[in-house]
Amino acid sequence: MSFSISAASNEASRDDIVDLDGYAFKLSVKTQASKATIWGLWEDVDNWKSFDERLIYSNLEQGYEFENGAVGYLKGKGTPSRTKFVLQNIDTGVSFEEVLKLPLGQTVLLKRYFEPSETEETIFTHEVVFQGSMAGLFTLILEGPFKKDIVLVMNKMKSLAEASEP
Repeated sequence: MSFSISAASNEASRDDIVDLDGYAFKLSVKTQASKATIWGLWEDVDNWKSFDERLIYSNLEQGYEFENGAVGYLKGKGTPSRTKFVLQNIDTGVSFEEVLKLPLGQTVLLKRYFEPSETEETIFTHEVVFQGSMAGLFTLILEGPFKKDIVLVMNKMKSLAEASEP
């Protein structure tokens, strides 16, 4: 595993995105922020828009906490309607998955987790997996925008996390 983030800018770029088998890719970012700080940003669903500027809102349905099976909604700028998501496979402080429900029974699986690090830096990852019988078509349509957004989101998240460290 290699991380080619430029030392000069210390920000991730589209060149840092790793294509995975199937209809998937991921971006990992190194930060001086702690895992607890990154986890706090992930867990605060109502404030995902603080690092994902394309979001108008995101929230969990009333009665749900950040827990397996929690149902929520998000609305992106320029999208005609809100998108339903479900949280699953939560390993508190380590990883979680968010399943976005798309039209025609398709889904996008968003995995967020920490990578092993041999230094004191934290490496956090956002993985995107297109799923369903038309995953190829949805990848063709959505992969470009998702890759553009993932770089912006991860860099903003890193910046917010580092700014909130003591």
